[in-house]
Amino acid sequence: MGELSKIPNVGKATEKDLIVMGYTTVESLKGRTARQLYDEECALRGELIDRCQLYLYRAVEYFVNTPEPDPQKLKWWYWKDEFVEPSPCGAVCAECGLFPQTCGGCRKIKGKVYWLRYTGDNVCKVYDCCVNGKGHKNCGACEKLPCEKFTKDPTVSDEENAAHLESMVKRLKG
Repeated sequence: MGELSKIPNVGKATEKDLIVMGYTTVESLKGRTARQLYDEECALRGELIDRCQLYLYRAVEYFVNTPEPDPQKLKWWYWKDEFVEPSPCGAVCAECGLFPQTCGGCRKIKGKVYWLRYTGDNVCKVYDCCVNGKGHKNCGACEKLPCEKFTKDPTVSDEENAAHLESMVKRLKG
């Protein structure tokens, strides 16, 4: 096994496929997205392969493109759709510094986020309205986006809250 096997989650079979696809070093993978690698492997095999390989490639993408990757986030299962697709409010669990150690992800914890101790609520108001109330995956289709339920995170500054809200709404509308 070569250099690629040093990447977490890359075993003999994935390393072989990456080499056949033209990736022989960690450096050669930089800038490639998980979707590109997954699509290339599907084309190589001539069929749609198991989606778990996409999750593995997401972990690879994170590892090769992050200067100091969090060792906890290197497990392929933390790159499943439920942690990568926008949560009800538009946040992406896998991008959060609190995931997975402090927070297991909105869908897994059913909106019982860590900051509820500051608000006195039992569940995130956005999650409760979107998932429990309307049965949606996220607020992207809501005509009221963003509404008053998008409260400030009391653990960060007003500037950070504004930036987070802007990126979440953009992600949900995109």
